[in-house]
Amino acid sequence: MKKSLCCLLSILLLAGCAPKEPDTEATAAEIGNAVVASQPEEFWAALHPLSADQDPEELAVYLSTAYGLPREAWVDGVAGYAEGMGASEMAVLQLADGWDKEEAVQALWDYIDGRLIDFTGYAPEEAALVEDALVLERGRWLLLAICPDPAAADSAFRSFFGEVQQTVRDPGGGSHEKVEMTLYDTSPVVEAYRSGDASALSDMDRAVLEACVKVMEEMLTADMTPAERELAIHDWMIDHTDYDRTEALPNNQHPYGLLLEGQAICIGYANTFQLFMDLLDIPCITVVSDTHAWNQVQLDGEWYGVDVTWDDPMGSYEDVPAAGEPAHHTYFNVTGDFLRETGHKWEADGVPEATGTRYAWQPS
Repeated sequence: MKKSLCCLLSILLLAGCAPKEPDTEATAAEIGNAVVASQPEEFWAALHPLSADQDPEELAVYLSTAYGLPREAWVDGVAGYAEGMGASEMAVLQLADGWDKEEAVQALWDYIDGRLIDFTGYAPEEAALVEDALVLERGRWLLLAICPDPAAADSAFRSFFGEVQQTVRDPGGGSHEKVEMTLYDTSPVVEAYRSGDASALSDMDRAVLEACVKVMEEMLTADMTPAERELAIHDWMIDHTDYDRTEALPNNQHPYGLLLEGQAICIGYANTFQLFMDLLDIPCITVVSDTHAWNQVQLDGEWYGVDVTWDDPMGSYEDVPAAGEPAHHTYFNVTGDFLRETGHKWEADGVPEATGTRYAWQPS
């Protein structure tokens, strides 16, 4: 909902009458007002404001459902968020005495991580805003800002407190620890499949093989071409997998996590897709960057890029389109140039250039 700056700021200024912290005489609304005013018009014009004075219940519900912070966690607060496909957002919170600040900071970073997943692959410009998001803290006060000018938001917040501590996003995409992505060795499972002898496999790999065989028997027919088999596996993975938003499940990088537990992170998607392609004798490699992983396949001598993770960005939401819908094939069998244009980065050495498209639905 579009609102004028004066309307937005006047609503924000009404919010919050909680006891002031000794390090500032300002309210959450006054701090929020300064942060909003530090940004360009497209930021504040898109925000839907939530005010403790105008509708405290609406604010409390939002902070609880979006950030996981119950009403008892804060004594003063204000927020604004963009509706629809916008990522812009701002929240200023004064935590209640005794509430664990580290827990609250982590909750805000978890929210930002989830928003990044929401926009990645669908709205690259909005995803870039989320990549630069801030979570700042000073005493019992917190700022969350997903905005075009993070430095200006930082400065506006700092003006009320002096020096500000900043919780920095790890470049690997997590809030604190960079996730080390491990390639899965498909060869034992492939060998057991071809020989018909799974006795040497671990219990986990034996379960993975059994799951793969079941999927292939269900989804593939003898008259399918390699390209049709690849498409069927891609679509099955999207229909049966959720992205692990916590990025903490123990098997989220392993095909076991995707096939048996239904959740994975990007390297888990890529490892599983690699395993299926190896079982089907379709040439395939896994490409790993500092923050992401995807695959390339070779069909009729030509290489294609495949990012199953980014084709499944809504995996944990209700009422998502079926895997066969075009929305889930934006990154299926596309060129390397298209991947670069949409934010994929990798070292070129050892990675064949993907130059073809097949069964690819790219946005116009």
